Amino acid sequence: MAHRVVVGYDGTDTAKAALDTAIDLVGGPDGGEITVVCGEDRPADWTGQSFKGFGVNMEVWLKDWREQVAADMEEAVEHVRKAGVSVSSACTRDHPVDLLLNVAHEVGADMVVVGTKGPGTVHDVALGSTAMRLLHHSDIPVVVVPPRG
Repeated sequence: MAHRVVVGYDGTDTAKAALDTAIDLVGGPDGGEITVVCGEDRPADWTGQSFKGFGVNMEVWLKDWREQVAADMEEAVEHVRKAGVSVSSACTRDHPVDLLLNVAHEVGADMVVVGTKGPGTVHDVALGSTAMRLLHHSDIPVVVVPPRG
């Protein structure tokens, strides 16, 4: 059983499965702690890009997206609270892998839990690029949770 777990969360079904696994791993309200994190990896000037030919106002899209991320994180935190587990969250512009590892070290995590894949690119389809990079770079145990099925 783990005492401190960091979970990568992006609102997808695999992230929800990872969150449930983390709750199981800390074993309920007996002093376990979960930190839910999301990382937003994009260039600093991305919002200034113009996609007029595609009918996309990136500033509006980014505002809507950030609101969805905040709602997803709020939902995740409430889910952990309802399980009786101590919870905190962090969401930054860092790359998800960097954020997961930095937060894991800061809180003294016993492990990092992620889903197999999120809304990423076509490469690393089977496992997911975040999970794959974590497995290659983490000095903390990583649990990769498959989709519920």
